[in-house]
Amino acid sequence: GGASATDVCSSVTWSNNFTSVSDTCGATGSASVTFTATDNCGNSSSTTATFTIIDNTNPVISVQASNLEVQCDGAGNTAALNAWLASNGGASATDVCSSVTWSNNFTSVSDTCGATGSASVTFTATDNCGNSSSTTATFTIIDNTNPFFTSELPQNISVSCDAIPNPANMTGSDNCGDIIITVLDTINKEESQCEGEYIINRTWTITDSCNNSSNYTQVITVFDTTPPMLTTPIDSEISVSCSEIPAVPELGFTDNCSGIQEVVYNETSTVISIYEYVIVREWVVSDNCGNEANFTQTINVRIEEPFDAIPFAICIEENPIDLFTILDDSIPTNGEWHEVTNSGGLNGSIFNPTNVTLGYYTLQYVVELEDNTCPMIYEVYLNVNDDCVVLAACDITVYNAISPNDDSSNDIFFIDGLECYPDNTVEIYNRWGILVYDETGYDNNLKSFKGISEGKNTINKNELLPDGTYFYILKYTDEENKKHDRSGYLYLNR
Repeated sequence: GGASATDVCSSVTWSNNFTSVSDTCGATGSASVTFTATDNCGNSSSTTATFTIIDNTNPVISVQASNLEVQCDGAGNTAALNAWLASNGGASATDVCSSVTWSNNFTSVSDTCGATGSASVTFTATDNCGNSSSTTATFTIIDNTNPFFTSELPQNISVSCDAIPNPANMTGSDNCGDIIITVLDTINKEESQCEGEYIINRTWTITDSCNNSSNYTQVITVFDTTPPMLTTPIDSEISVSCSEIPAVPELGFTDNCSGIQEVVYNETSTVISIYEYVIVREWVVSDNCGNEANFTQTINVRIEEPFDAIPFAICIEENPIDLFTILDDSIPTNGEWHEVTNSGGLNGSIFNPTNVTLGYYTLQYVVELEDNTCPMIYEVYLNVNDDCVVLAACDITVYNAISPNDDSSNDIFFIDGLECYPDNTVEIYNRWGILVYDETGYDNNLKSFKGISEGKNTINKNELLPDGTYFYILKYTDEENKKHDRSGYLYLNR
């Protein structure tokens, strides 16, 4: 045991009482040994020490556990998981002192999507003395398999634009979880010749819980060969006297899908005799795909009141005109001129535009015929205008910022040039679309916006409006009776 002894009289002889090492764990244990030194005369002394075999060496993982990735089977992949756990993830270990016992900390597979997930498992090899080593691996259930349709797939078709079918209800299946089926129509008009002809790519997409997806596209070719239809009732043939010819009706038309493109009206008159003639009214209606339909009305006319209409325009600064000069030379001159609308400019057959109010007037020239038949009546639609008068033009400039703080600068919403167009309206709305100001005949003076709520529907009138952005709409009529409008943002800052 490493002891030594001396004796005054002789040498010493060593002996010990060792018999065996106790069994602790594995191949470990200890023995308490007494070493005795004896001299030649039998005198002896002893010393005791302990011999101990310990094991604090961990088992050696000779093969690390391996990750395992399996394709989802929809039932948790139980067989594959159990086999992987039973094999300790494929790991192996050795120990210098004893055999090893394997254990793992597996509880459950995480829920990722559908029936997929993973578990990080630690496999532990423990020897008989409690020393251990571990290796970790992951068991993963994946799903990269696309779902599939189980219903019959719709075939490509060609249909009329008013007979496009609704999408079919598709069914499908997936190996690992629930599915969602969506449908989307994409309209392609790049090669279409008109509104009613195009291609629909109808795509169904089936997606599982793990975002794997499949899709199927049906191509629907849409065409339009149907002409427009008449929606307004009209008699195809009527018989009237010359004084009862109805006005050209405002007919309504409809089209199955591409819309009405053009309505061409044409009227022809055929003389049958001096006492009768036939008017044929024809409407040629086409849709945006070139399909045409013709609708006609035949009017058999008995001559009772011959009638003609002549449009004519004259400026207020022009010289008086003899109205006979605007009639055809074949018209008799023994008739009389009358004013239907009182202009004050007619004297016999002479019309003087001077001092006549601008506008439209109707003058009639009537020639009485023999035998009490319809008189010959000619109406002149006279437009008295000021086209020959040079008017000063005013440009409209909107100053869209206002600071109504009574400092004599930008205190009102100022619209430069509006004095030339007294026929105007101004509307101002707040950011919520509520009308806070409206005025007719806005003049930048007595009628002007000063940051005060004055709308017709405003509850708290004369209330100071808060700072912010507003929206204005300006409408005005120019000297040619043309309508104009402007709109934009108005910024109020006190």
